[in-house]
Amino acid sequence: MSKISRHFYNLLDGRLSAVHFNVEAGAPQIVFAHANGFHGLAYRQIFEALGVHTVALDLRGHGLSELPTDINGLRNWHIFRDDIAAFFDQAIDQPVVLAGHSFGAVSAILAAPKLKTKISGFLGLDPVTLPFLSRHWPYLPGGRWMMKTFIPIAKKAGRRRNVFESEKAAFENYHGRGAFKKMSDKMLQDYLTGGLLPDENGVRLACDPAWEQAIFAAQGHNIYKGAKALPGNSKIIYGGKAAVSDRFTRAKIGRIIGSQNIDYRAELHHLFPFHVPEIVRQCFLERLEVGNI
Repeated sequence: MSKISRHFYNLLDGRLSAVHFNVEAGAPQIVFAHANGFHGLAYRQIFEALGVHTVALDLRGHGLSELPTDINGLRNWHIFRDDIAAFFDQAIDQPVVLAGHSFGAVSAILAAPKLKTKISGFLGLDPVTLPFLSRHWPYLPGGRWMMKTFIPIAKKAGRRRNVFESEKAAFENYHGRGAFKKMSDKMLQDYLTGGLLPDENGVRLACDPAWEQAIFAAQGHNIYKGAKALPGNSKIIYGGKAAVSDRFTRAKIGRIIGSQNIDYRAELHHLFPFHVPEIVRQCFLERLEVGNI
């Protein structure tokens, strides 16, 4: 049976939590960063069955990581980039496949210039890839307020319920609804196990909805600059439903990493790692195979 363990890594301002899957398989081969509002354990059904030692991080403000969050000052995702790089400095001694989903995929791409030869490959699962003007909104007066107010996903995150009477009540609240509609019961349970903390009124989300909203509104980073440091063994899969990219931004990334490494699938939803985990597992196996040639 696969072994799962949780480790904490001391950063300059707190502790970063990471879930290790298949620790009996040897040294880590994959380091993964999750989507906004999720955490490392939420992807258990993907990585446990993969059979290789995978480290799934709990990025700042998510899961069991104990790191401060500046909701009012966040304008880009550089702090997540730096946390990933700090983790690599402590824990990774040999090249691994770097990967991520959505916000986590972007944070991983931003970290790539700092990681250099420690990356043998990259797999991006629908990274948020926005046009040029989006990067400037967080720096304009009232820009972040505008994004929180008028971007549907950010607006919805700010209204998310934070406290539940129990884990069971949280399960019943999410089951078959919204982002969790097509998620299996096992995946939903993994999300709750790693994403709820004790609260005086029951349990609360480890990722404060206000932090999740602030992340959605903090788009002042340059994914294209980071992508220039990705290795040749890279692949990005974009979904066409609830899309976080368009054909122009995908083409721009393609010009950097090679259009043959961009896989756009119109039938996939942004949350496809939770809907069709078998596709994701196969993509990881391909990256590992190419990286070992």
